[in-house]
Amino acid sequence: MKLFTFVTSPYARKVRIAMDYKGIAYEPIERCYSLDRRPDLRDASIRAEVPVLILDDGRKIADSTIICEYLEETHPAPPLYPRDAYDRARMRSLEDLCDRAFDAVSYGYFIATLRADAPEAPAMKAAAKAEYEALFRVLERELGSRDFFCGELSVADIAAACHVPTARAMNIDPTKFPSLQAWMERMRVVPAVAADLKRMRIAMAKMHDIASELVGPDGRIHWRDSRLEWPVRHGFIDFVAREFTGGKMMFPPDAA
Repeated sequence: MKLFTFVTSPYARKVRIAMDYKGIAYEPIERCYSLDRRPDLRDASIRAEVPVLILDDGRKIADSTIICEYLEETHPAPPLYPRDAYDRARMRSLEDLCDRAFDAVSYGYFIATLRADAPEAPAMKAAAKAEYEALFRVLERELGSRDFFCGELSVADIAAACHVPTARAMNIDPTKFPSLQAWMERMRVVPAVAADLKRMRIAMAKMHDIASELVGPDGRIHWRDSRLEWPVRHGFIDFVAREFTGGKMMFPPDAA
């Protein structure tokens, strides 16, 4: 199998950790259409987004949640989905919280960092930091006294592990969330997670600036769904309007 991935994408990271945890062999193909405009990813996915799993017979599966479900069904051991139906539903809710809310908030923070000269930038960063801490309180409550969110390690833990370390970049004090901090230390010793964090450290060390991570060759930045909802919900509509009218936005291309 082959996997279109990108080292800093939380969605691609989630799938790659799951595959490594399950011991599934694959060839990683690093791509980010919004940065490199490579046509092979556009041909593989209607949204031209990672991750995309290419099966040995050439069939393609896109979307991290759908890929993880496929992997669980075809490679059930070791399991990453709880056996109990309610726990599986709860796991999916936590995964969705990470995929939508955490991703959108962190994106808002880093867009504001990139657009530091924008009049809204300080307020955007403050709003993102406050909301990230609120999301941490949700995770702290959901974790409780458990070692992992659903008892045993699951996709919920993997999804969260792709976002919790971002708190450091926002100057959020992890000691305010002792259960979550202890959980992250447990996650760091899981070999598949440790390998992911190592890839992230290497990528971050090579990153020149935030623009190299967000801005495409034509000067546009990739927006979509919850990432666009976040600044609108917080009232930063003028910021969004300037980005749009200034030709600085791109959206997932329709490759059909």
